[in-house]
Amino acid sequence: MLMVLGRVRLIRGPKSGYCSHVQYVLGCSVFRLTLEIDPICVVCCMPIPIYTPENTKVAYQLNWSLGLFFRNAFQVPADHFKTLREVTEQDSVRILEHWQPDVGQLRFLLSTQPQVAPSDAIRSVKGRLQYLLRDSNPKLFRRNYNMVSVGETSNDRLNAYVAKQAKRHPMADPLVQKHFESLQFFDSNINLKEVRYSSHGQFNNNLHIVIESRDHLHNVDQRQLSLIRSMIVRACQKKQQLLSRIGMVSNHLHLLLGCDVTSSPQAVALSLMNNMAYAIGMKALSEFSYYVGTFGSYNRDAIRQKLMNR
Repeated sequence: MLMVLGRVRLIRGPKSGYCSHVQYVLGCSVFRLTLEIDPICVVCCMPIPIYTPENTKVAYQLNWSLGLFFRNAFQVPADHFKTLREVTEQDSVRILEHWQPDVGQLRFLLSTQPQVAPSDAIRSVKGRLQYLLRDSNPKLFRRNYNMVSVGETSNDRLNAYVAKQAKRHPMADPLVQKHFESLQFFDSNINLKEVRYSSHGQFNNNLHIVIESRDHLHNVDQRQLSLIRSMIVRACQKKQQLLSRIGMVSNHLHLLLGCDVTSSPQAVALSLMNNMAYAIGMKALSEFSYYVGTFGSYNRDAIRQKLMNR
């Protein structure tokens, strides 16, 4: 017999005792329980996410440089771009700039909303432009693409900023300050400047995420902070995200990581926030808001300068 009561699932077996294996998954962790109960009553907690798109606000700046390539030489008529801008807005993808360096490719500077994965933005621009050109060139594009994240500042400057968080926000107690310095995380084996590859293209999906403490309170609980740090590292490993840095201080933390082309910034941030809450007993110690921004080897000014000189 199976009964579901809120967050608790009860599974009742026969009255005679026997050994039961129960497995459930939460975030990045998989738990396997071996129980002997007579009569058997297995209780599996099924935590409901604390942070959701509906109850969590977001500030964001998400920009991308997209390159699409033609099967044959082709000049896209200029009047198509106005229509393309209008229809991609329906997909939460905004075309900020476009240019055609030659008859073999198109380049775009895009802005997206947090729920849009890079792969969704590619599909929106490529698919809708192909539809507009369906009569004159029904098979315009090659399957490959180049999609890289860009931001207000470059990878190197952002790395240096996050690396100095403990020094920028010093604690009065030297022992507490020493603990915060030990909580900083850096993986020297991860290079977010390197282009990654999917089955059909080159990409970077580098995200800078900032999460603040609830009510902006300062948390100096060494055990809680260590659990949160460990959970972030394990969660990123489980999802094969490239965690480069954690800059943790008493009332907020910064994360620099590289994600898959199919991962939306919203999904990445909320998953991390819920894993952090789970690590400390499903406690909402973070604000119901976060910041997420893109970054890469080049900033937006460099991209726009290239456009001005085209």
